[in-house]
Amino acid sequence: MGHLRRAGVLFAVTALSLGVRSEHSTAEGPGGPDVIAFLHATVIPMDAERALPDHTVVVSHGEIVAIGPASEVEVPVDARRIDATGRYLIPALCDMHVHLLSEAWNIMLPPEVQATGRDVAVEKGLFSYVANGVTTVQELFATPEGIALRQRITRGELLGPRLILARALDGPKKGWPPPLTTWVESAPQAREAVRDAKAAGYDKIKVYSFLDRQSYDSITSTARELGMDVIGHVPMSLSVEYVLDAGQRLITHSEEVAKHAGGNYSAERIDYFASRMAERGVWMTPTLVTTQSLLELFDNPDRVLARPEVAYFRHPRQAGVWSFMIEKLYLPIPAKARQQLREAFEEFQRPLTKAFHGKGGRLMAGTDSLLPGLVPGFALHRELKELVDVGMTPFEALRTSTTRPFEYLGEIDSAGTIAVGKRSDLLLLEANPLKDITAASQVAGVLIRGRWVGTGEIKKRMKELAEPSRAPGGPLPPAGASPVAFRHSTGQGPAPQVCVRRLTAQRSGRIMRSAPKG
Repeated sequence: MGHLRRAGVLFAVTALSLGVRSEHSTAEGPGGPDVIAFLHATVIPMDAERALPDHTVVVSHGEIVAIGPASEVEVPVDARRIDATGRYLIPALCDMHVHLLSEAWNIMLPPEVQATGRDVAVEKGLFSYVANGVTTVQELFATPEGIALRQRITRGELLGPRLILARALDGPKKGWPPPLTTWVESAPQAREAVRDAKAAGYDKIKVYSFLDRQSYDSITSTARELGMDVIGHVPMSLSVEYVLDAGQRLITHSEEVAKHAGGNYSAERIDYFASRMAERGVWMTPTLVTTQSLLELFDNPDRVLARPEVAYFRHPRQAGVWSFMIEKLYLPIPAKARQQLREAFEEFQRPLTKAFHGKGGRLMAGTDSLLPGLVPGFALHRELKELVDVGMTPFEALRTSTTRPFEYLGEIDSAGTIAVGKRSDLLLLEANPLKDITAASQVAGVLIRGRWVGTGEIKKRMKELAEPSRAPGGPLPPAGASPVAFRHSTGQGPAPQVCVRRLTAQRSGRIMRSAPKG
């Protein structure tokens, strides 16, 4: 049985006053004892669309050891007892497409606002996931800093989500630069990059948009030899069909399919891609919230960046990264291209997601968090709402963030549902998410790797997260100020290293049908 390493507590901006009713506790400090019992909960095990009222769940050292009607389950005398009356217990959540705010993003910032790990409280960035019940994340621009973070989380030094780390490979001088990615321009370089990633401890290989065919083929063959999944974009030089035939495991945006549709958004074309992808068993993270956030930025960037959750992402490095992307990558997109992006979203991405799901396609929730307006953890609940809006039931949407990720990871026998013998993290909610998907953001507490985190700790840490931070020599972002306004007020300009023209255009010589993403 695989040992899962995850963390989580779901937090709602509008529900800071939530509390956990505790009948009894033998615990000292916030973590609690090794045995924890949830009493009188409505259990939603996520193995089927069902709810088990008035049940008790007992967890010992992170493993579920008992589930049953409250009147029948014997609770150990030394257990910490959590009164879950009127509440709902589900497996904790996963975001399978994120980017951590690592030092590598300094490449976009001027020296005066660059910051190292010594200057940034890493725990703050990670806890935004924890506070939203996201206990597993897949990082798709992973760097050596992520490997070190994963080790600290595993050792229990940091309270953060389990990290699945993918090293990104791309063609040279066109997209996100090193150290965010590794640039390769030949089959031998690609082979060496995959081997280096495996030796360094990365879990997966991410392919990006500007790889040539020879490099891509070398990546997929070498990764197969080493037992690593290849995930990511559909390179411009290739096609959706090509990457499916090559065995790429995950397509990380629905927009990646749209950009290869040639502007044909007919029902027949959508059905063709949905069928072909479902038949080949490829996974997809639609990242609908990513495109939706981009379209909102076109209309009013300051309004998007004034969302309540942005208050929890105020470090100058984050402000700088968002400002760079908005000012240099997104706002320069011309009106015609913006309209085409909007059409692609409404006429292809959303219908494709629905059609792919309808054909039994393998969907997982992912957000591209770190991109402008997408605050870690909070963005996942927006994506779940997007999935319901395209036609999925709340149960089906929840599966994309609970059971499905562990099927993808090959760990469904040990996590992803609530069952005896599993090491699933557990999320206690105030309302029924099977009736309203937004209930998944109404937290009453979480069990993370056997450690209980209640709302008192959540509120304390989130309050600290909302406090301003200062980069070395840099000013504080004023409370309530958007990153764009902050950068304008300080006169900070973007770093020149990123190939802005290529990232903005995404396709040489034609009007853009996709926007730069991670």
